[in-house]
Amino acid sequence: MSGIPADPMPGRRWPLHPQPSEWEGLETWVRRIADTYGVSYDTFLKRALGRTGRGARDLNGISEAELARLSVGTGVPIERMRAMYPAMIWARVNELQGGLLTEGGNKAAGELGRRTGRAMSRAARRRNAYATADAGRLARQNWTVYRA
Repeated sequence: MSGIPADPMPGRRWPLHPQPSEWEGLETWVRRIADTYGVSYDTFLKRALGRTGRGARDLNGISEAELARLSVGTGVPIERMRAMYPAMIWARVNELQGGLLTEGGNKAAGELGRRTGRAMSRAARRRNAYATADAGRLARQNWTVYRA
């Protein structure tokens, strides 16, 4: 038996609930919570949030009920969790674009790159790899055409 709360008493905060850091993504934070309980990410998603099946690992499509369950268990407001979606984090980066040239801005951008790189799903990494490969192939084709 693991220490993961299977929500036996709805409405109660879980005994272990690390708070998210400023630029942390939702998936990375939930993975950290799973690590805190000493279980796999998949096991935590199944036991604590009831997420199973295809796409269970992708938290971009998390339901309102699952967000509410996570909010009750951790004490983090739902609005704060919505701000942890990758698209919302990048929107914040775009707002700060003028400040990225400062030392603090560069540090924040570096931290964001490290965090989002780890939090990227397998499908997203695959899409990026294909896009990079396609860009390289197209560049080689264009180089051949322009060189001739």
